[in-house]
Amino acid sequence: MKEPLAMSLEHSLVVHFEPHQLIIICIIGPILLAVLGLFLLRKVIRPDTLRQYHDIAGPFLNTIGALYGIFLALIVASTWQFYSTTAGHVIEEARCLQSLYLDSEAFPSQFRDQVRPLMRNYRDSLVTREWTSIRKGEGDPACTEMLHRIADAYAHFKVTDASEGAYFHESVKNINMLQSLRSARIEDSGTGLIPFLWGVLLTGGVATVCFSYLFGARQLHAHAVMTVLLTGVVCLALYTIVNLDFPFTGLVAIGPDAFTRLIMK
Repeated sequence: MKEPLAMSLEHSLVVHFEPHQLIIICIIGPILLAVLGLFLLRKVIRPDTLRQYHDIAGPFLNTIGALYGIFLALIVASTWQFYSTTAGHVIEEARCLQSLYLDSEAFPSQFRDQVRPLMRNYRDSLVTREWTSIRKGEGDPACTEMLHRIADAYAHFKVTDASEGAYFHESVKNINMLQSLRSARIEDSGTGLIPFLWGVLLTGGVATVCFSYLFGARQLHAHAVMTVLLTGVVCLALYTIVNLDFPFTGLVAIGPDAFTRLIMK
């Protein structure tokens, strides 16, 4: 197996911090900074001065807000699509393993007694070991070895009749699909948004919040409440992206339930 790549900052946050800690980092922290920035600006510039720029600031804020909102919505939608596709692949991977196990009934008892324990051990190791390592974007070497042993057993099996040949062909197809889906799962576990897109998201969010400072509301508390709401909505969307971006970690992590439900007796 290849050497694991260094985790990105986004991936490190999801792996090393609990969901409630991420809420503090991704939502509460930025809200406090935004309110602090507003209070500091009000210390330097009077509201009467800011109101002189309302006619100019309004259209600019509308344009920036609309463009940023569309971009943010596209990223959230594409991230959700990625998450849903990965969850579907996990279910399909479990179905392939279940089909492989059931189809082994058609083979001689000696071969069946050889491959079925391997399949059960592979399932158990996947649930107890690989689902822990996959949080870091890595597969488990023991699972890789067991899957290779299953494939090797089928590679050395000699078909004796047409009935066995049909089941053998389907089993090899399931093994290939199982290997492909597992590789895709491991790859998806450590793949997030590229840094450029995060740069655009963060820059756009900061620009949108900072532009709202230019509206000099008479009541500072009312302005602070609006700043909290605006920053909270933006940060909540970013927090959603962070959680969906790595589907096997965080608040909405995909679990191994599809494999634990498999019937392998």
